[in-house]
Amino acid sequence: MNREEANQALELIRRVVSQARDDSALQNWGVIWMLHAFTNAAGFAATQWLWNRGDRTPGAYVVLWSAILAFNISSIFLLKRGQTAGARSFVERQIWAIWTTFMGGMGLVALINWLLGLDRLFMPAVACVLFATAFSMMGALMGRVWFTVAAFFAVVSLMMTRLPEHGFSLLAALWFAVQFGGGLALHRARLRRLAARTPEARLV
Repeated sequence: MNREEANQALELIRRVVSQARDDSALQNWGVIWMLHAFTNAAGFAATQWLWNRGDRTPGAYVVLWSAILAFNISSIFLLKRGQTAGARSFVERQIWAIWTTFMGGMGLVALINWLLGLDRLFMPAVACVLFATAFSMMGALMGRVWFTVAAFFAVVSLMMTRLPEHGFSLLAALWFAVQFGGGLALHRARLRRLAARTPEARLV
């Protein structure tokens, strides 16, 4: 392969990834993220309330987050129903993998926190590390702006160690701002894409 062919191949890859990213934006993810900003922030705030009340057994937390996750997952399929943006892209599959892994990691951290019997809640600080990791992977897929969000959560994880008893309250406020802001940006991108959309040859 000579230099010209290599450049053509790289340009084709760039166009495929760009189209997949744009297609993902067209599938209502902005509205989904804005909705989930409220439910997730409410979940973190409720977790803080349960902790302050003295709940140290997992039952109430399991019920709370099971209900939130059930609502969130159901709302994804409801809000994406009937929307088409081409075949499910590589980018979208990776986003599902990133955040499914994140949720599994959060559950595992919570279990470890309980099994160790710690009287200080370290989960919010570790949650920020997991957020930073997830957003850094988003940056590789969706654009460099997500690396900034990852760096922000990495710094916040260190700050959380100074306020361990209020970690979930801080996490509720920060996650609401980040998820709602990200969702609003995606929603605006979707509206711009729909307004300017013209028939074009598809690559994937």
